[in-house]
Amino acid sequence: MTGKPIQQVQDERSPEWMAVPGVVGTGIGELDGRPCIRVFVAEKTPDIEDRIPDQADGHPVVIEQTGEFRTLGP
Repeated sequence: MTGKPIQQVQDERSPEWMAVPGVVGTGIGELDGRPCIRVFVAEKTPDIEDRIPDQADGHPVVIEQTGEFRTLGP
């Protein structure tokens, strides 16, 4: 495991991941009872799977297909 807190890793890596076409967000979740970084994608594709690592600084990374995110009006 890394010495960096998971929130710091997410903050540092999110700009790089958000630049990948199809990535719509990132967050912190849980995987097998451990914290993980979740990368939300409109559609899970081989290109995205190649560009997003399975772990970052010792923290697991999970790609989750969510579709597009939209803001709701007032």
